[in-house]
Amino acid sequence: MRVKIFRFWFLIPAILAAFATIVPAAEVSDSAMQDEMKVLKKMVLELQKRVHELEADRVKPVAEASPTVKRAEPEPGKKVPARSSQTKIKAAVKAPPEAQEPVVAKAGDSAPEPLKIWERDVRVGIAGAIQVDVIHDFNAVGLTPGGSVQREFVTASIPVGGPAVGSTNRTGFSPNQSYLEGWAETDTPWGPLRVYADVNLMGSTTAAEFQIYKAYGQWGWLKAGLDYTLWLNQSAMPDTLDFEGPNAVPEVRFTQASLKIPLQPGSKKRDLFFTVGVEDAAGDITTPSGNPGIHSVDQIPAIIGKLSYEPGWTQIELGGLYRRLRAEGPGYDQTINGWGVTLSGSVTTWKNDNFIWGVQYGNALGAYIQDTSGLGLDAAPTSPTKDSNLKVIPALGAWVAYQHWWTESLRSSATYGYVRMDTDFDLWPHTPGTGTYKQTQYASANLIWSPWPPFDIGLEYLFGHRTVTDNTAVDGSTTGQDHRVQFTMKWNFDWER
Repeated sequence: MRVKIFRFWFLIPAILAAFATIVPAAEVSDSAMQDEMKVLKKMVLELQKRVHELEADRVKPVAEASPTVKRAEPEPGKKVPARSSQTKIKAAVKAPPEAQEPVVAKAGDSAPEPLKIWERDVRVGIAGAIQVDVIHDFNAVGLTPGGSVQREFVTASIPVGGPAVGSTNRTGFSPNQSYLEGWAETDTPWGPLRVYADVNLMGSTTAAEFQIYKAYGQWGWLKAGLDYTLWLNQSAMPDTLDFEGPNAVPEVRFTQASLKIPLQPGSKKRDLFFTVGVEDAAGDITTPSGNPGIHSVDQIPAIIGKLSYEPGWTQIELGGLYRRLRAEGPGYDQTINGWGVTLSGSVTTWKNDNFIWGVQYGNALGAYIQDTSGLGLDAAPTSPTKDSNLKVIPALGAWVAYQHWWTESLRSSATYGYVRMDTDFDLWPHTPGTGTYKQTQYASANLIWSPWPPFDIGLEYLFGHRTVTDNTAVDGSTTGQDHRVQFTMKWNFDWER
């Protein structure tokens, strides 16, 4: 191509020179000379046009091959499940823009075409993680003496006395936090229609057990299926390596249906929303002893409403909850009301750091608190007699966390959680030798390194403290604690079309 261009440029002056030397001015008339000049000028212009076309053809492939840089999507968040009664997946970790490596599109590359299903374009994707944890407990976690190592740090399972306290300095391995998720989405006149499913190995706290973790559909502002409780602000979930996370966070899952309503319908910028929904949160009630026929009955789904502010740099939610619980059996019929309020949020502070906080308070919230779910602490009888009246249990939970980015690939999170249940009226332990839950404290700090985006290596220290009621002390003790260290290696992957 360069040779052709050189020839054209060489021909232009050659033609002009030949015309000047071959045709003497004295032998040609003025009119003939002018005609010849017009013809030559036309030839020169055509030659110049052809040269420019050749140059454009030579440059065009280079322009097409110039790299097109697009921002890579943030690494899928840390997805982690919870104990059988309340498994969970962590919220996505907020990665700094500098840590996101650009994806360079080469010449001829194009985005994959969506699938065609029933004459519709359908976008699909899968993502997941393979994770291995090494866990070492310096004290005891687990209320069963000699039981297997618990693969989540559940402060409610810290023994305060008895044989279980002797289970110290134990090391275990866990692949439980590995997971796989998939989704499909298509556009409709009423908004995108999306289906989502998530499976993991967190069906048991002591073994790798497969379970369906999430499964729901979403159409515009409507959503229905199995997901985290509507009571949870998912942006207020701290980044911990341990699966369980802070004791106070309501990271529980229920079948639900909800509608998220934008409160600024005429505005291009929508950052204020109201969400209302119902969910199947079964009553978590301790029934009177001596009457095995008494059982909990679900009367109506829990009703939740919350106001959320989401301008981008922060997300704050204020919510309210109402529950109606019932226990019935031979000669027994009790109905109680539960309620709660919560305020939580996440705010970007300095550069890519963020601060997380949350607090919840109310009656019959035992099923909604991470640490107490499944312990029968929504309500309990005031005495051990078979006809004792039920009393709702007031509950308070609070947590704070701060995440700091040391470098583009190195981050840390420090977290604290506190839960207190007003169970002093309960005069006997739910399980002999374990004590009745009164309060727990949780603290953790980690260091996570991502040498390249799909891969994480982390080390985390955890501390837990548990207190039971004075009337249910175990071997004269009402408190217990545990120190744990966890080492994690995790590989994330994703694909979409």
